[in-house]
Amino acid sequence: MTKNSNTIGKMHFYYGMGPGKTSITLGRIIRALGHGLKPILIQFLKKHDPSGKKGFFYGEYITLTELLNVPIMQFGNYHFVKTTSQVEANRQMAADALQQMQEILHSDDYDLIVLDELGSMIELNLYSEEQIFALLASRDPHAEIIITGHQPIEKIIEIADYVTHLQEVKHPFQQGIQAREGIEY
Repeated sequence: MTKNSNTIGKMHFYYGMGPGKTSITLGRIIRALGHGLKPILIQFLKKHDPSGKKGFFYGEYITLTELLNVPIMQFGNYHFVKTTSQVEANRQMAADALQQMQEILHSDDYDLIVLDELGSMIELNLYSEEQIFALLASRDPHAEIIITGHQPIEKIIEIADYVTHLQEVKHPFQQGIQAREGIEY
């Protein structure tokens, strides 16, 4: 497959409180693989636990890394970040992740770079909008970039080529049903 300006180099931003943001990115990764492109998934605030005892056993982690040979970098803990002290505990992780993200965004090693929950890192004030805007503006222009998050981030909306707001209308969680293995994670 040959690469050209019509197939790569755009930026996507998927946001909202509804489910489906990561699922969309996984679909894009599968599609990219089918066309001979090389993807990487960088997940913020997520950590795969192979035992499933400390946190979440993310089904996509096994599928992508072991079956499809897609690299995944995770920067997070085995739990959701909800409190100020949890945010503070993630500051060093955020600094380390920023350095590695910068290296990947400036290399030409990947055709598709997924930055899952990058928007949440901005929402939690672990990164500033200006910091991320500068990083995205200086990236390898040939790489397709996908960003997800919960809230709209105006600077990303301005520079993105695709912007989709996912809105939850109804969810089993509202009826007390917890996330289900193989469906929500």
